[in-house]
Amino acid sequence: MTANRRRLLGAFVLLPLTALKTQAQVGSSETSLRETISQYVAAWNRHDVQDWANFLTDDIWYTEAIDFYKRFQGRQAVIASFQDAVKESDLLWDVKRLRVMPDGTATVVVKHVAQILPKTDGKYKSSFESDPSISRWRFQGGKWRMFFFTSHKGTALAEMKKDGVE
Repeated sequence: MTANRRRLLGAFVLLPLTALKTQAQVGSSETSLRETISQYVAAWNRHDVQDWANFLTDDIWYTEAIDFYKRFQGRQAVIASFQDAVKESDLLWDVKRLRVMPDGTATVVVKHVAQILPKTDGKYKSSFESDPSISRWRFQGGKWRMFFFTSHKGTALAEMKKDGVE
């Protein structure tokens, strides 16, 4: 067998193994991201602003409305703007779609429900629902961290189309 044939045969054998490894990495990334999302929601529902903020990148853009001026961009601005929401509401996220992107980031589409405290006789004072909402995550510092979130339906739909997660 010539050297070229050995290389060619090796490529045919290794190519499927490489594909399996990549699929396994994506699967484990999806699993770890889903776990992180559960931890994120749990931190919010403990009303622990610092723990919730640990899931945010320094360049986070987090908004519930069209934010043309990016007033809610940057970790400190987001914490200042949303810490009361963390303290005064419970959060439900139902993951509808999750896609790990080719650049290693991930786009997650959720049904977002914020339930406003206090809770009396088993009922919340009020609630806010956004379906769809979208969040984007990147693996940074050894864990998944959110770098974008919007519960504004129009913005979420546009971002889903852009990311191909419709």
